[in-house]
Amino acid sequence: MWAFRLPCAAVGLWAAGMFAVPIGAVVSLTVLLKDEHTWELANLAPVSLATVSSVGLLTVTACVARKFWLINAAARQQRRRHEMLIDLFATQRPDLAKVDVIPDPRLFAYSVPCVVSGRVVVSQGTLDLLDEAPLRAVVIHERAHLFARHHLLLQLATAVGETFRRSALATALPARITQLIEMVADCHARRRVGQQPTITALTSLADMATPTGALPIGGRAVELRLAHLRASEHCCETARGKGARTITVALLVLPLAVGYLNRVIDICFWK
Repeated sequence: MWAFRLPCAAVGLWAAGMFAVPIGAVVSLTVLLKDEHTWELANLAPVSLATVSSVGLLTVTACVARKFWLINAAARQQRRRHEMLIDLFATQRPDLAKVDVIPDPRLFAYSVPCVVSGRVVVSQGTLDLLDEAPLRAVVIHERAHLFARHHLLLQLATAVGETFRRSALATALPARITQLIEMVADCHARRRVGQQPTITALTSLADMATPTGALPIGGRAVELRLAHLRASEHCCETARGKGARTITVALLVLPLAVGYLNRVIDICFWK
């Protein structure tokens, strides 16, 4: 599957597509309302179709947005309770800036998103097991999740899945997005630390358990992630990856460009 070969581009394309749909619907309705020829009898059929389609898309967007708000609110409450437990039991080591260390011999490492930035949590067992480079890969992986706000993408995918429960494709979306954003964080760690330390960190923490709502380094689809790390050293820095990112930007710009194309033509000097 191409998405697992270019996870950074795939996540960007999916997010851009999700935002391009409501943007396109709003632009379409705006142009229809402002165009003086909209209500002419000859244009009644296409205008009606465009209006119904745009309103339908905005209605679906509103349903997904409502689900997203509910999921996000529940997750925030759960994270607040988890942060209280971290404050009670965690310590910070001088050599590990802004990393909370839990005195537990079990292996785990995860990030907890917060309003401003977030927190990276590592167990003492993980610190004792990993050398300096794999440990850096773990911390960078988790900070990549926090910096990119990956938890919001997961919540959006979950909202889509719950809105379209009868669709097998939609219900499988959260698991797919989870796999892809883990690969994205793996790519970030590999670029900063190197291929082998990232692979070592992933294999060491592959079977760990993490709290609900946290973003771990191990967990789901480890085989796919290891295959991706070993297959391509540059991942989305290839020509295909850069091309996919260009399409991502185009998806966001295209609805605005098409919607106001007639305005651009009106001011063109060759008319």
